[in-house]
Amino acid sequence: MTLINPLHRINPAKLIKPAILMTTLFLCCHCALLPSTRTWDAGRQAMADAPEILRRAVAAAGTHEANGTGNLTVTYPYDGAVFPPDIASPAFLWTEKAHRSDRWLVRLAFAGKRDPVYALTREPRWTPSPELWERIIQEGIRAGGLENTIHISVFGLADASPVRVTDTHASAFSVSRDPVNAAIFYRQVPLPFLATPEGFKRTRWRLGDISSYEPPKTVMTDIPVCASCHTFSQDGRRMSMEMNRNNDGGAQFITPVKKQMVLKEGDFMSWSDFPRSGVLPPTRGLFGRMSPSGDYLAASVNEISYAAVLDAIDFSQLFFPTYGVLGYYSAATDKIQLLPGADDRAYVHANPVWSPDEQYIVFARAATKNEVHADITHVVPHRPGGTIHDLNKKYQIQFDLYRIPFNNGRGGTPEPLQGASNNGMSNYFARYSPDGKWIVFTRSRSGIMLQPDSELYIIPADGGKARRMNCNRCLFNSWHSWSPNGKWLLFTSKVNTPYTEIFLTHIDENGNDAPPVLLSRFSDDAFAANVPAFTPFGADAIDSIRLAK
Repeated sequence: MTLINPLHRINPAKLIKPAILMTTLFLCCHCALLPSTRTWDAGRQAMADAPEILRRAVAAAGTHEANGTGNLTVTYPYDGAVFPPDIASPAFLWTEKAHRSDRWLVRLAFAGKRDPVYALTREPRWTPSPELWERIIQEGIRAGGLENTIHISVFGLADASPVRVTDTHASAFSVSRDPVNAAIFYRQVPLPFLATPEGFKRTRWRLGDISSYEPPKTVMTDIPVCASCHTFSQDGRRMSMEMNRNNDGGAQFITPVKKQMVLKEGDFMSWSDFPRSGVLPPTRGLFGRMSPSGDYLAASVNEISYAAVLDAIDFSQLFFPTYGVLGYYSAATDKIQLLPGADDRAYVHANPVWSPDEQYIVFARAATKNEVHADITHVVPHRPGGTIHDLNKKYQIQFDLYRIPFNNGRGGTPEPLQGASNNGMSNYFARYSPDGKWIVFTRSRSGIMLQPDSELYIIPADGGKARRMNCNRCLFNSWHSWSPNGKWLLFTSKVNTPYTEIFLTHIDENGNDAPPVLLSRFSDDAFAANVPAFTPFGADAIDSIRLAK
């Protein structure tokens, strides 16, 4: 889907009045059939052969520096962004505070001697054709992957005689030599979301390739039950997902990946089989996650959570666990057991993730907080009214990241990870890089899900100084996933719209990341895109996932 940001809608006041338009078209002989956008690649075509209207615009722009007037701003790509070489062409976007321009000239200038690419358009956006974008990508690669090798200049123009430049702005981006080489599996949730069979049925699971100009295909929908956290084995042969089965909220499937995936009874295990006592509710296996080999699952067991539903589109819920210990499931034995060392019932243990070699599990830990429940024997979602900010003030909880040896299920002593613990913040959603060198995690003042101030930080896998990542946008950054080659990181943000979007950032060998790239074709109106995950296989590996009848 071509990116159309609501903040960048065309203002009708900027459209040229019919009478002026007719005069202009008459003066520009035979221009009545002119398209709204004219593109010219001066690196392949002589400017002397370009349409006169474009040559006049280029001549006018040539006398101006694109250093910005403060009125016109290039809003996308982000300044300093790094694009993968295997991505489809993006939409270039800009805004004007005061509408002083009748059309805009875009100039892409390259490091080296190659002549620029130009686009003249009447709309405040431009998407290069696939053929032109491929030439831009190749030029960026030839530049050696250096920072900011492609310079974007946008000139606002008034259709006067001669053509007059009204506003300017410039930014830059570069192209990495590192491809993504992986598909993306993600969920689209309709907003406002209702936790009802009808709401669940409208949820869509999609599988897409960033190089495709077609929208990602929907591989699962019309499922009348809750389905959420999902994982793929490191070799891409197995998939696991939490999915309510026969009214069992603790059900989770593990099944081979194939074109047509039909989920049968034998594909499911149930965390609800874990023993409980006293007032404890049935175990749901919160944040259940499969190990890289596909041989184990880990999750919170005997867990209790606080959940509140809000009448808001952007932040519609507050959720965090208040009690629980870690358990693991062995596919070989078909048994669930506690993980020693992560079973201290004075703490809530949540969101376990595996190191790539399965030697360690990193999890979020906080002091048990069951006092937030009015009746511990009857814990249900609340509708308290107010905003997410109101609830965060009332219900403060902060998690630290801990690491514990798995030790073939024997566990060990949990240790806090330096840089992601004891920092006066809540730290959660750890994700190991595929080589086991880094951990990226989410941090916010409180909570564990849907926090407006959530941001991504990176630390060495053994702990160390935390660095705030450059990819963070100004509102909600979370749900991240590493590419199999460890060069790229997916995450989601609400910076542009309440309907969460998926972004992509490049990470180098030193753990440094760049301003992100927006995956605009992975977005749809009225749907929030969340929990994206890179897959160790291509977008053609799965066509459909459905429940057996």
